[in-house]
Amino acid sequence: MSNQPIGVGVVGLGKWAEVIGPGIRDAEGIEIAACYTRTPENREDFARRYGCEAVDSYEALLAHPGVDAVAILSSTVVHGKQAFAAIEAGKHLFMEKPITPTIGEGIEIVRRVEEAGLIMQMGYETRCMAGVRHIKRLLDEGRLGRPVSLELNWSHDLGLRLTPKDWNYHEANCPGGPLMQLGIHHAFNAMLLLGPVEQVKAIGARRLIDAEVPDITGAILEHESGAITYLGCYYFCPRRWHLNLLATEASAMLKLRLPQGDVREYLIKLLEADEITDLEFHWKDREEPEIVSLSPGNVIVEEIKEFAEWVGGGRPSDAGPRSGVETLAVILAAVESMKTGESVGIQDFLAANGA
Repeated sequence: MSNQPIGVGVVGLGKWAEVIGPGIRDAEGIEIAACYTRTPENREDFARRYGCEAVDSYEALLAHPGVDAVAILSSTVVHGKQAFAAIEAGKHLFMEKPITPTIGEGIEIVRRVEEAGLIMQMGYETRCMAGVRHIKRLLDEGRLGRPVSLELNWSHDLGLRLTPKDWNYHEANCPGGPLMQLGIHHAFNAMLLLGPVEQVKAIGARRLIDAEVPDITGAILEHESGAITYLGCYYFCPRRWHLNLLATEASAMLKLRLPQGDVREYLIKLLEADEITDLEFHWKDREEPEIVSLSPGNVIVEEIKEFAEWVGGGRPSDAGPRSGVETLAVILAAVESMKTGESVGIQDFLAANGA
């Protein structure tokens, strides 16, 4: 690659573009070259604020001479179509989760990306939190002993506001509801810390919302290592995010102090997750917990910087294309378990869906 910054074309300019956009703007070696969404006023406004060119079609974005990579931030249901077109055009991909609504389409995206020799990184930003990386480092160094269990939760009350105009109102778009929208991030974290998942057992119910999706979900993930993860995600309660790792030498307790008011403020605070993070370790044979002071960063800038470096020939991300299929398989297996009441083996599930 040259010394010129990597040019990104952004497609899908909704709420999440106001999180990813600043991350691209503030990361080194990368810039927004063009943007597209169907509403002209929205793309012109985005272009003005981020100093890029607004184009009038996705095809024009792919043909733009300054676009080396595409950030797909649009509704999940069009991820496959947009990804296939970008791959055909020879563009690298930054893909927001989930990779697609179906395993088969996700597998096909991965196959085409790898055959084309392109870079594709999934948008699992919570893995870039300083607290998650600190826990991972201590695990890798063996200081925490044997990891036995994870307790994970990401919940909010936005399910109470869903309408038929929202993509995640509909079961076909967002199977599992909060488990798909929120829990898929923690599914990645669970595999990052405890390794591949062997089987899943889950329950789900709709109690308080009018949408087609459940508002209460809980899943037990059994890892190949024998470790167990509990993953809970709800659509009706005050915002909550925590990750608790229980190991033989210590327990790590990580949580975010999320704002409970305006949705925009909530999303912006996710950029500054390290500044609202509490991390403490409860060590074996120590009376008092160790309170860890973390160096604050910006999780979106971190993942975008990682993407730019990978495209430029650097180290591959641990959120590569196959992670998109692996996390989706865990969530969709959980959805199947909700329906059948039975545990679902991940390899059997993948085989049944064309893997």
